[in-house]
Amino acid sequence: MNTSRAVWPTAQSLFGAGTVVAVFSLLMLAFVLGNAITVNSLLSRYEGALDQVATLDRMRATSQQLAVRAMRMSDGAVVQAGQLSQEMDIMDRALQALDQGGVIDGREIPALAQSAARDFLPRIRRDWATLRGRLQSALLGTYVRDEHPSEAQELPQAVQRQWLADDAETMLGTLDACADVLLPLLRQGKDRALLIGGGLALLDLILLLGLYLLLRRHLVQPLRELRVASRELVRGHYDTRIAYRGRGELGQVARDFNDGIRQVHDLLAKMREDQAGLLRADTIFQGLTSNSIVGIFLVENERFTFVSHKMAEIFGYEPREMIDSMTLLSIVVPRERFLMAESIKASQNRRDGTLRFERHGRRKNGSEIDIEVFSSTVRVGEQVSIIGIVQDITERKQAESSAQLAAIAYENSSEAIVITDSAGVVIDVNPAYSRMTGFWPDEIAGELLPLLRPGRHNRDFYDEMWHAINTQGRWEGEYWSQRKSGEDYAERVVMDTAWNHDGSVNCRVAMLSDVTQKKQVETQIWNQAHHDPLTGLPNRQYFNERLQAAVQSADQSGQSLALMFLDLDLFKEINDSMGHATGDRLLVEVARRLQACATPETSFVARLGGDEFVVILGGTPDKAQIDALCAAILDRITEPYRLGGDPLRVSASLGVALYPQDAEDAEALMRHVDMAMYVAKDSGRNCFHYFDRSMRERARMQRDLMYALPQAIEDEQFFLLFQPIHAFRTGRIVQAEVLLRWRHPEFGVIAPADFIPFAEERLLIRPLGDWVFREAIRQLARWRRELAPDLRLTINVSPGQLGLEDTGLDALFGMFDALGLSPDCLVLELSEQMLMTEDPQVQDRLRRLHDSGLRFSVGAVSIGMPALLAVHELPFETLKLERATTERLLDGESAPMISEAIITLAHRLGLRVTAEGITRQAQYELLRAAGCDEGQGYWFDEPLDQAAFEQRLRGQAGG
Repeated sequence: MNTSRAVWPTAQSLFGAGTVVAVFSLLMLAFVLGNAITVNSLLSRYEGALDQVATLDRMRATSQQLAVRAMRMSDGAVVQAGQLSQEMDIMDRALQALDQGGVIDGREIPALAQSAARDFLPRIRRDWATLRGRLQSALLGTYVRDEHPSEAQELPQAVQRQWLADDAETMLGTLDACADVLLPLLRQGKDRALLIGGGLALLDLILLLGLYLLLRRHLVQPLRELRVASRELVRGHYDTRIAYRGRGELGQVARDFNDGIRQVHDLLAKMREDQAGLLRADTIFQGLTSNSIVGIFLVENERFTFVSHKMAEIFGYEPREMIDSMTLLSIVVPRERFLMAESIKASQNRRDGTLRFERHGRRKNGSEIDIEVFSSTVRVGEQVSIIGIVQDITERKQAESSAQLAAIAYENSSEAIVITDSAGVVIDVNPAYSRMTGFWPDEIAGELLPLLRPGRHNRDFYDEMWHAINTQGRWEGEYWSQRKSGEDYAERVVMDTAWNHDGSVNCRVAMLSDVTQKKQVETQIWNQAHHDPLTGLPNRQYFNERLQAAVQSADQSGQSLALMFLDLDLFKEINDSMGHATGDRLLVEVARRLQACATPETSFVARLGGDEFVVILGGTPDKAQIDALCAAILDRITEPYRLGGDPLRVSASLGVALYPQDAEDAEALMRHVDMAMYVAKDSGRNCFHYFDRSMRERARMQRDLMYALPQAIEDEQFFLLFQPIHAFRTGRIVQAEVLLRWRHPEFGVIAPADFIPFAEERLLIRPLGDWVFREAIRQLARWRRELAPDLRLTINVSPGQLGLEDTGLDALFGMFDALGLSPDCLVLELSEQMLMTEDPQVQDRLRRLHDSGLRFSVGAVSIGMPALLAVHELPFETLKLERATTERLLDGESAPMISEAIITLAHRLGLRVTAEGITRQAQYELLRAAGCDEGQGYWFDEPLDQAAFEQRLRGQAGG
C-alpha cells in the first residue's frame, strides 16, 4: 500500500493525472479483454460440443424417420423417394461433419476430438452403411441378406420390416451410446467455462473496485475538497483554503485557487459540472454491473453510443468495440437485416415507438445465436435515439425444438400415452391410445383414467398403486381393462410424474402397451404345466402349491382344513381286462363326478396320477360336512358307468386327514391322509376313514423306527422265531419257517412288515438279511447234527435284497461248506409278485442260486394262480396257499373245490403244496383230503423261540 502511495504521486507528477488514469484504464481493459478472449474460447468449445450433440440428435431422428418411411414404403404406402434420398444425404453429411468437421444447416460443426467419442465413429459408419443398404433396397423394392443373396424377392413383408427395424434400432443404440459419452464431456466443458468465467468476472470486479478506490482517493477526494472550499467561498468565507498539497495538477489547481480568488466563480461552475458527471457515471456503472441477465444498449445516429458488458458478452465483443463503430443491424445475420430495418422504421412511425422481435444474431466469431430484442424510440428535438435490451434465447429455442420433437413422438408413437393431472384426470391422449382402447380424446378427456378407477382388481391393488405414485412418483405393473367395444384386454402400464420447480406435481404421464396375447400365452403355458391333460384337473404340482398355500393360510387365519385322498378299488384289473382306453374314459368320468360333488368356492379337486385323486376342503369344515361330502363322493363313484359297453361299476377308498389337528405341515398331512386311505382299503373298500390317534402313534413309531434301524442292527436287537411245518402224511415236523422280530426298547416286539420297508428304502436290507441267514444256518446245522438230520428251514427273501447289485446270497455257500451242510437244506421263500417280475437280472440270479443247490418256495399264492403260469420260467418246488384261501375253505362248497383244483394242478406240475394259516381241525381235514402235502398254523404250533422249537424237536425225536 505504501508503494502505491509513492508511485501514484510520482507518476502523476511526471505524466499528469489524465495520462496515468488512461494508462491504468488501458491496462485494465487489456486484462478484461484477455479474460473475455479466454471465456470466449471456452464458450466456443462449448457451443461446438452443443452442435455435435445436436447433430447426433438429428442423426438419431433422421435414421428413425428413414426406417419408418422405408417400412411404410414396404407396406405399399406412397413415400417420396426424393425425400428419402435427401434425408440419406443429410445423414452422410452429418457423419462426415462429425468425423472431419463441416457445415450442417449453416452451422459450423467441429470434428469430434474426444477419443472416447471418436471410437464410436467406425460403429456409426458401419451401422449407417447397413441401414443405408436396407433403405436403398427398399427404394429398389428388393431386400437381400448378404449371406443369402439368392433369396431376394422371396422374403415375406414382415421379415423385411423386421430387418429395417433391427438395423434402425442398432443405429439408434450406437448413436445413443456416443451421445452418452459426449454429454458428460459437454457438461464438464460447460462447468469449466462457467467456473473460469465466474473467476475472471470476480477478478474484474476486484480490479474495477481497486481502480475506483484509487480514483476516489487521488481524484474524487481532492475535487470534493475543492467543492467544499468553493461552497464556503460562495458563502463569503474568502479566507477558505484548500488543504490538498499534491504535487500534480490538482495541487496546482489548489494553489491556483488559493492564489487566484478572481477565478472563484469559474472554478465553482466547473466543480458543479464535474460533480454531476461523476454522480451520473457512478449511477450508470452501478446499474450496469448489477444486470447479468440481459444486455442494454443505446443507439444514437444509427450507432451504438452505449452497450452494457452483458450486451457485449452476448455477441463476443468488448463494449468499446461496439460503441460508435457498430449499428443495430450489424448484430443480426445479413439475411435478416432488411426485415429488421423495416421493423425499426415501422416502430418509429408508431406513437409508442416500441418494438419486439426475434432474430438470428451474429457473434463476433461468426457463429449464430437466437436473440430477442425489446426497444423503444426516444425523440429529443430532432435527435432520434433507440434504447433497448437484448436477451440470448438460444437455449430456450433449443428447448422449444425439443418440445416440438417430443410432440411429434407423442403423436406418432406406437405406444399408447396418456397425460393426466395430479389426481389422475385425463388431460390428453395420443392416437395410439385411441387405436388401442377405441376411445377418442374428447370421450376420455376430463374423466378419471380407467387404470385409476376401482375395477376388476381388489382394493389392495389400487392402494399399493396410489402409494407408489404418491411417494415415488412412479408405478409400473399390469392391469386388466376394457375397450370401448366391451372387450377385456391386459395392458402393461408405466406411469411417471412430471414435477414443477417447487416440488408440486405438474402432470402424470402413463405409457400403456397391449399385452393380452402375451398373457394368453402365459396362461396357456401355466395351465399345461399345472393341469392333467387327461381329466383337465389340477395335477400334482398344482396340488402341492395349493396345499402349501392352504396350510399357510390356515396358520395365518387360525382356521382348519380337510384333505381327502381317493383311490379307485381294483382299477388295475379294469385297466388290464378292458384296456387303457376304457380306463382313461373311466378316469375322466370319475374326475367329472368329483368336481360335481365338490363346491368350487371351498374345495379344490386334483389328480395326482393313475387312479389317485385328492380334494382340499377349506373354510374350517366340521365333521358333519366332511362326512356328507365323503358319502356323496362314494355314492357318485359307485353309480354305473356307461363307457360304450355294458354298465361298469367301481368303488373307491377314501382317506381323510385334518390340519392342523392331524399334522404339523403339508408333507405330514399328505402322508397321514395316505395312511387313512389304506386303512379304508383294508376295512373292505368302498368306505372312508379318518386319520386317528392310533395312526398318529403308528406314524410316529414308523418315523422313530426308520431312524433307529441302523443302531438296532449294530446292537443286534433282532431275534428269530421258528414256526413248524408239519407233513400231513406223517404229522412230523419236516420244515420250519424262520420269522424275524425286532425287540425295540420302547415299542416292544415289532413285526417285519413295520420295519422291512424302511430297511429296503435306506439300503439296510443287506446287513439285516446277512444276520438272519447267519443265525438261521448256524441253528440249522446244530439241529440237523443233534436232533433232526432231515430238517429244512424256509427263509423269506426281501425283494429289496434280490434287487441289489450284491445280494450277499452267494456268501451262503461258504457258510454251508464251513458247517458241512448241503444247500438244499435251505428253502428261500419268494412272494408271488416277485416271481412275476420281468427284471432279467433278478430272474438270472434266481436260476444261478437254484443251480447251486438252493430250493425255492412261492408264498401266499392266490386263487388267480399267476405263480403256476410261471412254473416253466423260474425254478421253484413248493407252492404255498395264502392264509385267505385257507380261511375260505369253510365258507361253502366252491372254496374246497377250488383249493383241491390248485393242489391237483400243482402236483401235476411236479410241485409240493404247503398250506399256511391253519387254525381249525376242519381246515386240516379238508386240505389233507385234497392231497395237500404240508401245513402250518396255530392249529399245529404258534411261532416258537429257539428253546421252545428245540424242545419240540427233542420231543419228536424221543417219540
